[in-house]
Amino acid sequence: MHPVRVSVVIPTRNSEKYLKEALDSILGQTFADFEVLIVDDNSTDGTLDLIHSYEDSRIRLLKGPGKGLAAALNFAYREARGEFIARMDADDIAEATRLGKQVAFLDEHLDVGVCGTKFQQFMDGDAIHHHMENVRYADMLMGCYIGHPTAMLRRQLFVENNLFYDESMRFSEDYDLWARAIQVTKLGNVPEVLLRYRRHIESVSIAHVDEMHRLDVDVKVRMIGYLVGDLSPADVEQITAMLTGESVNEAARLDMLVKLMASIKRPDLCSPLELASVFHQIKPLAKDDFVRLCRDAISEIPIFVISFNHLTYLQASIAYFEKAGFKNIHIIDNASSYPPLVEYLRASPHRVHYMGINYKHTVLFDSLKFKEIVDSKYFVLTDPDVLPVEECPLDFLYVFLDVLLSHPAKNKIGFSLKLDDLPDHYELKENVLKWEGRFYDKLKSHGSLTIYDAPVDTTFALYRPRKEWRTSDFFSAFRVGYPYEARHLPWYRDLTKLTDEELFYRSLDQGSSNWNGTMSAEQLHKKYGTGVAPDANADQARELDEQTVPKGTFSDTFQRRRVGELRGYFLSGRWPLLNLQTVPGESICTTLYVFGKLPVMSKTTDARHHIYRVLGVLPIWKKKKEDIE
Repeated sequence: MHPVRVSVVIPTRNSEKYLKEALDSILGQTFADFEVLIVDDNSTDGTLDLIHSYEDSRIRLLKGPGKGLAAALNFAYREARGEFIARMDADDIAEATRLGKQVAFLDEHLDVGVCGTKFQQFMDGDAIHHHMENVRYADMLMGCYIGHPTAMLRRQLFVENNLFYDESMRFSEDYDLWARAIQVTKLGNVPEVLLRYRRHIESVSIAHVDEMHRLDVDVKVRMIGYLVGDLSPADVEQITAMLTGESVNEAARLDMLVKLMASIKRPDLCSPLELASVFHQIKPLAKDDFVRLCRDAISEIPIFVISFNHLTYLQASIAYFEKAGFKNIHIIDNASSYPPLVEYLRASPHRVHYMGINYKHTVLFDSLKFKEIVDSKYFVLTDPDVLPVEECPLDFLYVFLDVLLSHPAKNKIGFSLKLDDLPDHYELKENVLKWEGRFYDKLKSHGSLTIYDAPVDTTFALYRPRKEWRTSDFFSAFRVGYPYEARHLPWYRDLTKLTDEELFYRSLDQGSSNWNGTMSAEQLHKKYGTGVAPDANADQARELDEQTVPKGTFSDTFQRRRVGELRGYFLSGRWPLLNLQTVPGESICTTLYVFGKLPVMSKTTDARHHIYRVLGVLPIWKKKKEDIE
C-alpha cells in the first residue's frame, strides 16, 4: 500500500452512539490524502457493525490490545503509515477543512512537531477553547494547551524520540506526552476552530476531574525537574504546594523562585522570567517581592527609541529615560538629515544605531541587525513623540512587567494615551477622539490598576521576546490606565504655526505617522472606518443601500459591499456569492470564497514569498519576493 500524508487515528470502545457523525466528518474532508485507523478496544455494542457498514478503502479496523486508551493509541501509532498522525475522538466532529489546514500549518512551520487547533465544545455549553498559536514551555506548566482530539503530529519525529503515551497513566496521558514532546520540538495551534468537542457526562474530563488534577500537577513537577535538574523530596513538596496555590510562607516561596530561576539549564525552553510568570499567575507576588525578583532583569532591558528628523521630541524622551534611571538606552536613527539632530546624535552618550535607509516605525523588526535581541530578550520600543504624563510614577517598567508576566497571551504592554486635554486648535482632534476612544471599552482590573485590552503599535511598550509570543498578532497588547498614561506630542502642536524643524520633517516624511497632519479627516475616516461601519451598523448600512440602489435592477440583486472582513458581491445585499477575506498576522492571507464559506483560491504573503493555494489548502505556485535590505 502506498504511503499517505495523514493517518487519522480514532480509538473506539462502545462508541456506536456518536461514531457515525465523527467518521463522516473525517471522510468528508476537503483534503483527500489520508487513511483512517480505527483501533477498537473490545466494543460490545454495535460499534463494529457500524464500522463494517462503510465501504471505504481508506478505513482500516485494528483490534486493540485491550489495555486502555494509551495502549490503544500507541498500537495505532506504530501501525500508521502517514507522514502525520491526526488524533480524533469517536464522539467529536471535525470541520471539513481541518486536516488540510493542519497539514498546511506543519508544511509551513517545519520546526513544529505537534499542531492542534482551537475547538468549540457542544452539548454541555458552547465555549470556544482559544489555545495560543505558539505554545511555550511555560504555557504547558500552566495547563495542557494542545487539545488532544485536535492534535496532528509528525510520526517519524515521535518514533525517533520514543515519544509514546505512558500506558501506566489512566488519565492525562496526552498532557504527559506533550510535556515530553516540547523538550524536543515546538508545539503550535492553527488559530481557527476546526473541531467541535462533545462534552457530556460520560466525558473523562468531567467524570474524573480530581484524579486528572493530581496527575496534571505531577506532570508539571516533572517538567520543572527537567528544566532545573534534580529536585529533592522537600523541593517537590514545596513546588507542589506552590503549583496548587496552597498557603506557603512568602519568604520561603520567594527563596524557592530565586533558586529555580538561577538553576535553569534550558533557557531556550523557558527563561527565568517565564518560569517566574507561572508562579506569579497562580498567586501574585507582593510588590516588594516582585521588584526584588525582577530587579536584575529590569536593569538589563534595552530601551529603543526610533529617531527620524525630530530633535525636540527625541531630546524630551531621552531626558525622561535618564531621569527614570535607565542606563541601557539605544537610539535607532532612520537616516536622519536634519542638521541639529545629526549634531545631537554625534554627541549622545547613548548608543546610536545609524540605519542606511529609513525603515520607518518598524525598523526594529524589519532590520536583521536587531533580530537576536528581538527574538530572545525583553525590550522597550517607542516612537520619540510619546512622553509619559507628569503624574506617571517612575516605576512604570516594573508595573508593565508585572502585567505582562500575569497575561502570557499578550505580546506587549504599553501606556494608555491621554485624550482629555487635546487642544482645540489641533484640526484632527475629532479624528483622534473617534479612533483612539474606541480602545478604552474593554477594561479589566489588575490589582488596583485599570488595564485595557487594546492594540499597541510602536507607541511606548514593553515587549516579551518574540520567540515567547503566543500569537502572530503584532498588536496583541494591554494598555495600562491612569496614572500610567502618556501624551502623543504631535496632537498638541498647532498645525498653522509649524516650526522650522516641523517643516523640515514634513518635507521628508514618507507617511509613517497616521496623525502627522498630512492626512485629511475624510482620509482618516476612510482608512480607519471611523465613519459609518457596515459591520457595526448593519441596519444603517442597509438603509443607505436601499436609498442608493434602484429596486429591480441587477445592482439591486447583486450588491458590492463590505461586511466585517468580507468584501465582494452579495445576493440581495445579504448572501455572499464571491468575496475576499484578508487576515493579517505574521503573514497576510487573502482568500476568495464562494457563498462566504468555500475557499476557491488563496494567496499568503510573508516576508519572503507569495504562496498561492487551490481550495485554500493545496499549494500550486510559490513566488519569491525581492530580498529585503
